Amino acid sequence: MSLAGPGLDAKGDMPLGPFGARVVWCGAVKRLLLVCYYFPPAAGGGIARPLSFARYLPALGWQVTVLCADHGSAPLADTSRPLGLPQGVEVIRVPMPEGAAKSRRAVIGGKQGRPSGLYRTARGVASWIWVPDSFAPWAPIATMYAKERLERGGVRAILTTSPPDTVHLVGLGLTTRLPWIVDFRDPWIGLTYKRPPTPLHAWRQRKLRDQVLQRADLLLATTKASAAQLSKLAPAGKRIRVLPNGWDPDFTATAAPARGEGPGRRLRVVYTGTLWDVPAARLFFAALAHVLTTNADKRAIEVDIVGPYESEEKNLVHKLGLGEVVRFVGQVGYEESRKRQSEADVLLVLQVHGPGFELAIPGKLYEYLATTRPILALLPPGEGADLVTRAGGWVVAPDDARGAEAVLQRLLAGERPAGESSARQMIAYEHRRDRIAEQLARLLDEIAR
Repeated sequence: MSLAGPGLDAKGDMPLGPFGARVVWCGAVKRLLLVCYYFPPAAGGGIARPLSFARYLPALGWQVTVLCADHGSAPLADTSRPLGLPQGVEVIRVPMPEGAAKSRRAVIGGKQGRPSGLYRTARGVASWIWVPDSFAPWAPIATMYAKERLERGGVRAILTTSPPDTVHLVGLGLTTRLPWIVDFRDPWIGLTYKRPPTPLHAWRQRKLRDQVLQRADLLLATTKASAAQLSKLAPAGKRIRVLPNGWDPDFTATAAPARGEGPGRRLRVVYTGTLWDVPAARLFFAALAHVLTTNADKRAIEVDIVGPYESEEKNLVHKLGLGEVVRFVGQVGYEESRKRQSEADVLLVLQVHGPGFELAIPGKLYEYLATTRPILALLPPGEGADLVTRAGGWVVAPDDARGAEAVLQRLLAGERPAGESSARQMIAYEHRRDRIAEQLARLLDEIAR
């Protein structure tokens, strides 16, 4: 792994700074303190947004200090992705208490499948113990590091980005007059998996969230629906802006090979991303099994699940007799994931559905659009479904089994989601992360004044 900045050793690791944090330091006139939990070499969708801010903001007049978890505090890692951090970016890595870090690694597992029952049990227990989430033990240590960095000067604004929501406790713990921007990639509470176990827990969650909403100088949301929800919760007159998610233009998609045509060719459907507790995936597998049992040859299609997954999904696939059709590839590097997207005949969008998720758009959708490949999405009505429709993709409700069977039959009959690749390219261009960083830089300039 390569990290830009002075003072690196031969392995590319950063030297130890105050409190044992690993730091790359270079002064700047305007500097943003960016607090997140996951940052490369950690893997997962949550790293893309803060990484893009660190990449693109320096050229727009804002140097960046990233305060994140250290290597051992993130269960999944990807060292294959080049960071592309410009000179002067600081990265301060803060350790999770060792006991909590070990527990998370044990429960979440490695880059392949994780045991579904163990994870759900652990998540339920953690929701009783920790508020706002199981990352809470990290907040006091991260706050100490953040205070030390502020004391050294040069920082003009602070941005905390969640999930996990614990990162906002770091901002809440800083006694400073610097402007504070709070970035919600997902709602704090209200999602299916974020339901507090008791009324007391719900009260504590709301109290912490309301304190953050009160103190913040600017609130960011990734969708219009999420921004509208924030406007109902935040104090009257609070500044709220939509800063969408996007994709990084650091990978050049190749033309997809012809598939699904001629003898021996199989229709290749590809899903990339984490497949943890996604009911829509189970519906899709069941629909696929039904279609192949009644109408088609199993050798006509292959489905690649690229990314970490739960054991429950894999067990279901074998129970449905799809072991030769659905392949669980497991976690791969960033470049490999993007390559598999660009080589797909059809890209599959799956999202956890239930209360709260109508406010979100799956982050992988933007990468899908950048490949210009046809898209099949199992999504509820909302901005994500609208985006797929604009791009000419097919949308099926995540609980519509007959609808899923119907689109699979159409795919196997040779049909493809309509829409011009140029239209998908135009929509993708609107969501390039360097363009989104330009919007953030303007907001930072305004708030810093």
